[in-house]
Amino acid sequence: MTIDRPITIALTLFIILLLIFFLVVPEYNTFGKLQTELGIKKAEFNAEFDYYAAIAKTYYDLQSRQDALKKIDDALPNLPQNPTLGKLVYFLQETIKENGLIAKDLFLSKSSSSNVGVDASNVKDIVFSVDLLGDYPSLERFMASLEKSSRIFEITSISFGSASGPPYSFSLQIKTHSY
Repeated sequence: MTIDRPITIALTLFIILLLIFFLVVPEYNTFGKLQTELGIKKAEFNAEFDYYAAIAKTYYDLQSRQDALKKIDDALPNLPQNPTLGKLVYFLQETIKENGLIAKDLFLSKSSSSNVGVDASNVKDIVFSVDLLGDYPSLERFMASLEKSSRIFEITSISFGSASGPPYSFSLQIKTHSY
């Protein structure tokens, strides 16, 4: 029995086409989908890598600027970490003493939320009332010390007592801020 050569070639080509269609094309489609998924995963990985690299860079920038951050934290401290206001009162007492004044009274007048700025809900105003005894140059030095300190102080009012002679009596309201 002899097989006709053109029929054999046609039949072989037909079988090869069927094998390609049923075996190779599905695998090629799966390969294409996996290539696409791999590209998406690489893009996600690169985005996360860039994000964490930016965070690390910011962290190292902040670490290199610790002195400046400490000054900012001193200027506007966080009260929930220090609810007793002890550092602030101690600073005021020491500054009063260093400038040759005597503190008769030092008490917290009020503490309230500030209405200034975009994130004002986080900023609190703290107002101290201070009664002092001393002379005018000492008061001037005290006010200059408050102005030069890293903490933000605002003297909202000054009242002068009797002018009978040194020591004079002064009443100050000092406002500061915290968050």
